[in-house]
Amino acid sequence: MANNVILTPQVFTRLVLMNLGGYLAVCKNMTKQYSKEFAKAGAKVGDTVSVRKPQRFQATRGLLYQPQALTNIKTTITVNDVTGVHFEWDSVEKTLSIDEIQESYAKPAAIALAHDVNSRAAQFCAQNTFNCVGTPGAPPTLIDTYLSAGDKIVQLGLPPEEDLSMIINRKMSSNFVIGQKQLYNPAGSLGRAYDKGEVDGSPLGYKWHRDQTIYVQTIGAQGGTPLIKGSGQTTANGNNDTMNLVTKGWTASQASILGPGDRFTIAGIYSVHPQTRQSTGDLQQFVVLANAASDGSGFSTITVAPGITPSGQYQNVTATPNDGIAITVLGAAGTASPQALLMHKDAYAFVSIPLEDPKSGKGVEDAYQETDTETGLVLSFVRFFDGTNRVHGNRFDMLDGFGVLYRELACVVAG
Repeated sequence: MANNVILTPQVFTRLVLMNLGGYLAVCKNMTKQYSKEFAKAGAKVGDTVSVRKPQRFQATRGLLYQPQALTNIKTTITVNDVTGVHFEWDSVEKTLSIDEIQESYAKPAAIALAHDVNSRAAQFCAQNTFNCVGTPGAPPTLIDTYLSAGDKIVQLGLPPEEDLSMIINRKMSSNFVIGQKQLYNPAGSLGRAYDKGEVDGSPLGYKWHRDQTIYVQTIGAQGGTPLIKGSGQTTANGNNDTMNLVTKGWTASQASILGPGDRFTIAGIYSVHPQTRQSTGDLQQFVVLANAASDGSGFSTITVAPGITPSGQYQNVTATPNDGIAITVLGAAGTASPQALLMHKDAYAFVSIPLEDPKSGKGVEDAYQETDTETGLVLSFVRFFDGTNRVHGNRFDMLDGFGVLYRELACVVAG
């Protein structure tokens, strides 16, 4: 059999990894540069590192010396997710063809691993992103919605000529293609979209990816007429910050008025450009970070991002909300909404680090690890022999985690 190969750990791991990288549409659009921070310390499951973010300065006028305080803005990244595919075989030839390895083992293992890690990444990004366009429950068809997602990111400080990636599912892709049939399209691009039945090329200046694992957000129960409770609720670090926002007016004693990933605006509170501090003309959107319940009086303290900072180096809004100001939740209660993502690579971090390899002996036959250069994902393979049952055990595992860097450089497109 000329096409046969020795089924070594290296061959097996590389084949799985080769398949795996192609399915990671979300992870490959997150920065991977912080993996090295864990490698220095020989990280283990649950380890956390703090990443320092750049200062933002405020320009002064005149000759007077006006020093600004240096603020150490940090974000934490924790590696605590272990994902694996494990299986046994009792009798396998020492050599198999590449096609047999690929179709019977490598590709199925890669698909299972990829769907798990990518769906977790999509959920993490969606539930931490406060920018949102579109109508929950209604897949967008017009390019206006997708363009407005880019508008939001640019007006919150994205430097010019930076790449943005749009990650959508099949239904959103189909609706986009259908929506363009009456518009002018470059013949080549339109033809390829027709042939494939999906968005083709780089329309609107984005890099497009289709992925069925994008997160589906189910909007909380809401209820009542929500309002801000108390004046002067602010924080110092703007988009770098989170805060506990005290609210009132909800239906009393509701277990889940809002959940992680729900979004709302506050009347009269607009976002500002990070350098000019001028209003963008859009109401600042806030994303809920944890389940929120109302008490017997209809009060609720909601953990949200970003923090409200109406002045100073990290100003992100035009004003501080006063007591009794109205809150408007995006979307109707109970609506299921797929969360497409437009994101810059520096919005979020994906970290994958090596697991400690077991030493050969005592049943361990082989151990090997390989890193995907595009995503930084490290895949570990261990083969061992169970003498009691006379089977060979095989396990692929990976250790990873996600971190928030610059939430404002991402925008959800609600479907």
